[in-house]
Amino acid sequence: MNKKFHFLDDGGEMGRLMREKNWSSTPLGPPDGWPQSLRTTINILLNSPFPMFLFWGDRLKGFYNDAYRPILGTEGKHPTILGLNGKAAWAEIWEDIKPMLEVVTKKGESIWRENLMIPIFRNGRMEDVYWTFSYSPVKDEEGKVSGVLVIVTETTEAVLAERRLKESERRFREMANLSPVWIWITDKEINIEYANLALLNYVGVENEADFTGQVWVDVVHPDDLDVVFKGFGKAVEDKSDFTLEYRVKRKKTGNYEWFKVLGVPKFEEGEMVGFIGTGMNIDKQKSFADELKREVDIRTKELADSNDKLEAMNKELQSFAYISSHDLQEPLRKIQMFAEVLMENEFDKLSTSGKAKFEKIQNAANRMQSLINDLLSYSRTDTEKRVYEVIDLKELVDDVKNDLAEELKKKHGNITLLQSCEIEVVPFQFRQLMYNLLSNAVKYSKNDVSPNVTINTEIITNAKSVDISLKNIKEYVRITITDNGIGFEEQFAEKIFEVFQRLHSKQEYVGTGIGLAIVKKIVQNHNGVISAKGILNEGSVFEIVMPKMQ
Repeated sequence: MNKKFHFLDDGGEMGRLMREKNWSSTPLGPPDGWPQSLRTTINILLNSPFPMFLFWGDRLKGFYNDAYRPILGTEGKHPTILGLNGKAAWAEIWEDIKPMLEVVTKKGESIWRENLMIPIFRNGRMEDVYWTFSYSPVKDEEGKVSGVLVIVTETTEAVLAERRLKESERRFREMANLSPVWIWITDKEINIEYANLALLNYVGVENEADFTGQVWVDVVHPDDLDVVFKGFGKAVEDKSDFTLEYRVKRKKTGNYEWFKVLGVPKFEEGEMVGFIGTGMNIDKQKSFADELKREVDIRTKELADSNDKLEAMNKELQSFAYISSHDLQEPLRKIQMFAEVLMENEFDKLSTSGKAKFEKIQNAANRMQSLINDLLSYSRTDTEKRVYEVIDLKELVDDVKNDLAEELKKKHGNITLLQSCEIEVVPFQFRQLMYNLLSNAVKYSKNDVSPNVTINTEIITNAKSVDISLKNIKEYVRITITDNGIGFEEQFAEKIFEVFQRLHSKQEYVGTGIGLAIVKKIVQNHNGVISAKGILNEGSVFEIVMPKMQ
């Protein structure tokens, strides 16, 4: 190429291809014979950063720049269409672009098209491509239109993105309108830009454009307007989320219902442009909550009344305990003392019937004394201060066995502790528990069988499987007391722990019916549980499960 053709200097790849092409073999001839208008236009084209294509002459031969080159893709028209006739270069779309080219070449008019879909062959296949372009006439030295300059931008991605956005918006509106929940969008002044059908139908507005700020004033309960204005106002000021509860009038009924309205700010390029939010009808929940509150208030008052009554009963119980421990015991001791004096000094003077009556008096007084002592023990298990200590169960059992030595000797009985352990208890209470259980085992033995009582202990960690009130995170001790006594029927397994429950008459076995109730209360004081099993005339098993350490 002759270097004097400076209009082809530079121009990147397309400038090089134009310089290297053998134009002599084309109807245009060598560049030195090209008209000045063509040279000037090509020079502008090659140095433009904007995509340009030039159709030149009667055959509309093609020229294009580096900025236009990517539009042609790969495995397509480049570089064969350089200098090629327009009809041959663009055969697949010639019928589409020919009329537009003729408007320019024949009438000398410029045309403009935006986002027009014109498919082209590129990347080895036909592709649907969207273009925004202008066709402008290029006149030669005589003022005749000799070419068409095309300035073009491919807008395929923008068009498809807009379509996707519109489709997304269409789907959003479709789903939102099917939702029973209010869905709304506002601008930053809280003017409604979008409201779904649920919201529009509720407040009686047909078009979103009619949903002005006055609508809220008309439909929000007057007592709640201040809540709404302050809530939205603070959200705008702080550019923050908000949650409000207020009453809104239903257009069809005129009734106000409670709604929970939530909103979050939406931002574009760092600037808050409005809010998007929802509204949910919570009228039933509110009604339920109000009813629940009324019920709670009623139950709280009833509980307070019950507590007052219970406190009064506790005072009465304390009075009773005082009377039992002082006022009742004093005359009872006098009855026992005088009865004993009479039995010692006057017994021989009494008739057989009188002797029997005095023995009954003594027995009744002794039973009365036992009953008073047991009642005091039962009441003290709740009121006395609990001081826990770690004890060795063997020492406590040995102590109780010493107390029961006479009874054991008399009945040829035996108490055996198979395995001891250390356990944290209130010592005097736990001693009473063991005494009551072991003395019962000896007392309720069969006439012809020596009582044999076995005590065993076991550490367990899955206490919840025994009783759901217990916890697996603590170590528990299972204490099992087994005897071979008279037993009891299974139907009485729970009943025997109730106060004054006796399964046998006082003529058969002496007792007050309080001993096992005291045992149960002591176990509960130690955060444990107790259960009993029995087989009539075969024996009983008492099982205590309680924390090893409190």
